Amino acid sequence: MTTFEDFELPSTSFNGINYNGYNSSFKTHDFPHEQSMILPDQELYTSPQQIEIYTSPPELSSPFSDEKVYKSLPRNKCPSKCLVCRNPAIGYHYDVPSCNGCKTFFRRTIITGRKFECTKNRVCMEGTEPVDMSKRLCRACRFAKCVEVGMNPMAIQAEVKTEEGKVLRSEVLSQRESMGVVSSLMVTEEDLLSRMIEKLTLVESKIEPLHRSGVPPGYRDIRKLEEILDSKPVFVISEIPNLKFCPMPCPKETKEKPHLRRRCTNYVHSSFLASIESSKMFDFSSQINLESRMLLMKHATVVCSNMMNAFFSMNEMKSDVLLHPDGSISGPMHKKDRETNTISDHVRTLQKTLISFLNNKIDKIEYLLFKAIMLCNPAVPGLSVIDQQIIEKERNQYVKSLLNYCLLQHGKLHGPARFGAILALAPTIENQSKLQKDFHVYLKARHFQKHKEMGHTGRKCVSSMFDQVMES
Repeated sequence: MTTFEDFELPSTSFNGINYNGYNSSFKTHDFPHEQSMILPDQELYTSPQQIEIYTSPPELSSPFSDEKVYKSLPRNKCPSKCLVCRNPAIGYHYDVPSCNGCKTFFRRTIITGRKFECTKNRVCMEGTEPVDMSKRLCRACRFAKCVEVGMNPMAIQAEVKTEEGKVLRSEVLSQRESMGVVSSLMVTEEDLLSRMIEKLTLVESKIEPLHRSGVPPGYRDIRKLEEILDSKPVFVISEIPNLKFCPMPCPKETKEKPHLRRRCTNYVHSSFLASIESSKMFDFSSQINLESRMLLMKHATVVCSNMMNAFFSMNEMKSDVLLHPDGSISGPMHKKDRETNTISDHVRTLQKTLISFLNNKIDKIEYLLFKAIMLCNPAVPGLSVIDQQIIEKERNQYVKSLLNYCLLQHGKLHGPARFGAILALAPTIENQSKLQKDFHVYLKARHFQKHKEMGHTGRKCVSSMFDQVMES
């Protein structure tokens, strides 16, 4: 299963600080974007003026170029939180922001060489809230946490005289080496937020070419949802396996009155596909089974697609109307449908997410984190308890990152209100998804009735995957 670590980081910088190579665990399985697209018989139905295939990702600028100054905690300023117990820190001790109690505990344990055992499955120091220091702490878990966050035993100035202490110090140094702990790397809330933004920016840069290209006129992706989820990621339209050319017959065509069927680039399918492909690069994708991923994506695909389309129209196209990447309006009405309330209501429904983004002036980082939160939805019906816990754990990471970002951008006074305002958009976005699925059912019923009266029951669909998602 492909995860974030399987891809090379794009050239992304924050306030002039280049983060390329920031994490040495990122490797590359190069999925090239610079490939020309050659499809059989395409020239019969398209021209360069009709369709433009975007085969390379857009140039990424700094996500903070128009935002307030964003900096990591400087070493000459007292850190706010102990990384071991999450209580207030008093400074840097043994290369880690820590309180006096944890500093003293780590030093004493190394010098004496004492070893401890945990009776509660080594989860005593887990969580995000400060540890209650009035209670007796599990010493095994506390020492393990000291080592985990990077406390350096070589920074202890007192001499380790006992053999037990020397053995324990050697063990900690070996463990630090195997964990890749670098004493000069301070893990702060800002560092964790930067890493999260890097990952999500990488994912977005990978799927943007797919979202912008669209499926060429006359072609159809015949794969079902389970086939897409169970295959390797595809980021270029030309690499879609089994991309099939499907000429559409025109039953009304006669010599006297030829029927010209307008062929359009299928941006709906490519938008859905981009959302599904992005989900493969999240951690939960490798931890839950295919059936659970299908349940999750049947719910989240429309939501993520709407958010992607809305932010693209607002940020890239500078439009207050939902637009496709080629500039055409999304969901235009035919003249005969303009008097139908159902159709006109649907067109207004498509704008809901965009209007919400515009009214709240959502920026790039808020969009990326919010979309990740909406994707990781543990409340989807049918998921097992274990799968819900896995998805919820990852969602909580994005929720925490969004809160930290709001606090950094808007301060402790206005940050929580901004955080709440963003999360309050979730019901609107979920409601739009539901209304779109209801409209899809209505449209299929109307289409079936129309063809039944004509003597044949043609089945109209964008793709098999589209039908699976919209009929869930």
